[in-house]
Amino acid sequence: MEQQIINNIAEICHQHGIEKAIISPGSRNAPLTLAFARHPKIQCYSISDERSAAFIGMGMAQADRKTVALICTSGSAALNYAPAIAEAYFQEIPLLIITADRPPEWIDQWDGQTIRQENIYGKHVKKSFNLPVDLTHKDAQHQTYRFVNEAIIESSSNVHGPVHINIPFREPFYPEKDAPWKYDNEVPLIKKFSGTKSLLTSEIKSIQDELKQYSKIAIVLGQEQYENEFLIELDHITQKLNIPIYADIISNGHRLKNAIHFTDTIGLRILKEGNHDLIPELVISFGKSIISKNLKLFLRKNVNTQWHIKEHNAFIADPFQAITKQIEINPQYFLAVLNKESSQQFLKDWKDQNDQVSTITNKFLATQKFNEFSILADLIDKIPDKSNLHLANSLSVRYANFIGLKNRTAIKVWANRGTSGIDGSTSSAVGHAISKEKEAHYLITGDVAFFYDRNAFWHKYPYPNLKIILLNNHGGSIFRMIKGPKEQQELEEFFETEQRLEAKNLCNEFGIAHFTAEDEESFNTIKDRFISYPQSALLEIKSDSKINQKIFEDFKNQFKS
Repeated sequence: MEQQIINNIAEICHQHGIEKAIISPGSRNAPLTLAFARHPKIQCYSISDERSAAFIGMGMAQADRKTVALICTSGSAALNYAPAIAEAYFQEIPLLIITADRPPEWIDQWDGQTIRQENIYGKHVKKSFNLPVDLTHKDAQHQTYRFVNEAIIESSSNVHGPVHINIPFREPFYPEKDAPWKYDNEVPLIKKFSGTKSLLTSEIKSIQDELKQYSKIAIVLGQEQYENEFLIELDHITQKLNIPIYADIISNGHRLKNAIHFTDTIGLRILKEGNHDLIPELVISFGKSIISKNLKLFLRKNVNTQWHIKEHNAFIADPFQAITKQIEINPQYFLAVLNKESSQQFLKDWKDQNDQVSTITNKFLATQKFNEFSILADLIDKIPDKSNLHLANSLSVRYANFIGLKNRTAIKVWANRGTSGIDGSTSSAVGHAISKEKEAHYLITGDVAFFYDRNAFWHKYPYPNLKIILLNNHGGSIFRMIKGPKEQQELEEFFETEQRLEAKNLCNEFGIAHFTAEDEESFNTIKDRFISYPQSALLEIKSDSKINQKIFEDFKNQFKS
């Protein structure tokens, strides 16, 4: 084992701008652990649970918009990274995954902590590199440095995403006690420079000529880390051209004047009514996924022409089954090309729908007895401006989308909607909170997602700026809301999966202040104190899943009838 070569890998990472590394303890990865932990310019965090570690690192990379390194030992440790890697791949978050491996002669030989790690993440990483096991020859060293350079560049080039480096190690793993230690400032470094994509004059003319035939144009804003300059220009151009913007909660488009916030509820309403005046002739989409299922169904059923605008694409995504143009250009540049006014009446019709739904929603929520949907609306309204709102998957993100942020322009929303799994929602929020320690963070989560990811707190790093709103209805209540599982006799045991856990003991273990609300009176007593509490805190909302089900169904039925 050539420790100096491994030290130089850490130095290359530093010189490429990697500032943070998440390390899970192990022996096979000891050379990497020492190289990164001793580097004076890389902040390292020790997180024992690899699944949680990867989501925490992903949250940091998302918050900082920089590549974060993940380092683990061999065997199943590497497999535990997989959920976060898949999420990062589809959310386009840059990660550098470095896994220690056994040498090739021991693969498939019943040796401990030995699995088949080469290309272990398959198509869920942008690229995978397997380093040579013998690094003594200068050509092997040159290849190693080239691979590391290429991996880091790849993580943040074009479509950002995770990249994997697998390093087989033979013993010994540890240097002698007083062995000299250094980092080579003159390590081989490869830099990449690339320009911004633009359109040819002929392509611009073709787009503008086709725009002339459409009188009802709408924009879909999917999940993306949009530049502020783009949102400002989008706000300006859509007001000028009378274009409605379908902006559900994960789009962070709630600040825009023409934003249609209640996309899911309106979609539910117009699917039932079949209002042809609200059907766009052209949909122009930005970003990635949307949460609003009913809007998706409405567009899928009625729209024939969609243009998707994104500078770099890993694949052609066609969620509305209507895509006719994939325009690869900087989104802000495209706005300069967009010169066709949409119908004023079309915009007015959508805004009227938005206002009507807002009024009905507020009135409904204000008149219900104690339940998690109404309580959540109250709490979201109290979250301070300039906070980060993290939404766990399953019911939490859906509730929030139906409630909406309306004009809460300074709140930024985050959600793991790449794969939409529940597995790392808390860990991702913790990564954000640690990374952006001067900002306030609020996580809304259900009990199954929360307890599934309890190891998000199993480390020594403080997160006094994180508050958690836990909807504890003692099971996966979303299955009561879905046609299909709710009608099956196996609902409670195999779909809802009833559990009796409470968060108080967990909070005691990890030093989190615990608040509980079981009825209207207790909630009103503690809600303001929870929101303003100066340290990390958790508010556990205990409610009846059957009451929650009925209230949510009553809410949606208003728009179906």
